[in-house]
Amino acid sequence: MKITLRIFITAILIASGIGASAQMDNLANLSAEWIRTGARNAAMDATDIVVYNPAATCRLSDGFHAQISNQTLFRKPTHSYDLGIGQGQHTYSQYGSDPFLPNFYAAYKKNRMAVFTGLYVAGGGATMNYPTGSITTDLIANQVLMSAGGAYGEMSDQHLKATSYYMTSTLGASYAANDFLSFSAAIRYINAKNTVNAGMTMTSSPFDLPDETLELKTEDHASGISAVFGININPSEDLNLSLRYESNTSLEFKTKQITDDFGLTTDGELHHRDLPALLSFGAGIKLNTHLRSFVDFNYYFQTLADWGTSGAATQNKKWSSMAGDAYTFGLGFRYEINPKFSASLGGGYTDYAYNDKDGYYTSLGTYEVIQDDNVNLNTGIAFRATQHITVNAGYMHTFWAKDNTVKALNAQPLDVDVKINNSLHALALGVDFAF
Repeated sequence: MKITLRIFITAILIASGIGASAQMDNLANLSAEWIRTGARNAAMDATDIVVYNPAATCRLSDGFHAQISNQTLFRKPTHSYDLGIGQGQHTYSQYGSDPFLPNFYAAYKKNRMAVFTGLYVAGGGATMNYPTGSITTDLIANQVLMSAGGAYGEMSDQHLKATSYYMTSTLGASYAANDFLSFSAAIRYINAKNTVNAGMTMTSSPFDLPDETLELKTEDHASGISAVFGININPSEDLNLSLRYESNTSLEFKTKQITDDFGLTTDGELHHRDLPALLSFGAGIKLNTHLRSFVDFNYYFQTLADWGTSGAATQNKKWSSMAGDAYTFGLGFRYEINPKFSASLGGGYTDYAYNDKDGYYTSLGTYEVIQDDNVNLNTGIAFRATQHITVNAGYMHTFWAKDNTVKALNAQPLDVDVKINNSLHALALGVDFAF
């Protein structure tokens, strides 16, 4: 029976793009300070500028600087649909939270120079978990039951789980050419791991056939090196400007096959999912003695990245071409209440400039994660516990437009509209040291 079913299962999984991971590429939330402000590209006040404004690390005070922080994410992506074959409305939601998204940064500054390093998650950083299934497993289950020719009447124990973590390390240096202009250069190394765990059980056979379980478990590993260049311009105490470019990180994933009852994957097969190049701009403006504002703009060159080619449902188009480029805009304010306390408020907008949104959503994990335009609101406080230690606490809420609709091309010939919804709450706590 498994050999007969493989053809049908493989077809639907290839159409849904099993090679694509459940990641959200190019994370912007890389520190507790960002969670509490929403804009850090032009910051000069803490060690997280290692990733946001590395050219300003040589503007820190002389000595050693370090920061460690963690974020906890509570995500609720949901998708609803009716296949129109008498099964009624289906609604599936993400289960669980992501308790750990850590980062560590360090810098040493002396006179006009600084060296810096960091360990953080540049992409992914979350788990997609649908323990009772999703639209992807439903489509597979219907194909399996049809191909079984009545040998089985139901499909039970559907589940789909995927993880993605792009563990990143960076090493670089910055130099102040004069009192207002500084530069930086760095290399970063990314070690990425994606996992997929999916399955279902054929049951309720009218011929008393034993239940049959089908599973797919794989791990995909890749590594790559890229460069980061920065410029910081600080013409006065009231204005700071920054520019940062991160080159494309070429990531060729190699599949490790653990279990594949579908006959879908090949142990050792290769496929690309690069981390796209990024151009970031930032401006920091001192409004008065206690209040500063920050403006961020990030542009992601996704169409130039190699993400491989889609399946037959989208005429074998390039995933990155269908995705199009993306950009984010952020605005934040920091108010110094007194020498020990400051409060922050900010927000941002993320635009996924899709060239073919319906086509891109045939990628496995996209309905389950929800990659779409969104708005984030940020707030938090910083407490200067001592001359050398500052504690940061932040909260962010991200929300998406309600009941957006995507045409499920991977359900063809069925005409299926999928309503997608999402929300996210993030908590962050960090400590910054300066000695």
